[in-house]
Amino acid sequence: MELLDKFLGLLNEEIGLYESLLMTLQKEKKSVVDSNLKQLNESSKEKENLFLKIRILEEQRLTILGSLGQKLGKPAHTLTLTELSRLLEDPYATRIRNCQSSFLSLAQSIKEINLSNQTLLHHSLDLVRGSLSLLNDLIPSNPIYYRSGKIHTSDQGGRVLSGKI
Repeated sequence: MELLDKFLGLLNEEIGLYESLLMTLQKEKKSVVDSNLKQLNESSKEKENLFLKIRILEEQRLTILGSLGQKLGKPAHTLTLTELSRLLEDPYATRIRNCQSSFLSLAQSIKEINLSNQTLLHHSLDLVRGSLSLLNDLIPSNPIYYRSGKIHTSDQGGRVLSGKI
């Protein structure tokens, strides 16, 4: 069936994109650990491109799924990969189950590395905040006493660099 072959082709393309996303997330993790801002920005751009490609494939997949639903006499929104594998005969059922297995495995791996990257980024942010706090505490404010006895503190406290050129 040509429609099923096209559908499976799209699924395999999507799997390839998710594998690329996983590799990009691994590069992102290395960038965070190495404090490599340039590589981190490149990883971010790669992710954006991959998300766009995935979205385009997803739209194509939904269109084909609608056509498959019509041929099978089922509403497209009820056609999950599990349901499709039940409705179809081999070799298509097996190929769809294999795709489903790949998607589940990739989703789990992506979830795990995302959590790891999130933890690393939060830790890095905490370190930066701690460093800024330390620097702010090292720079004393310069109080000015007026004749009235009132104290006026300058707003220079916490500045590390001058705003003047």
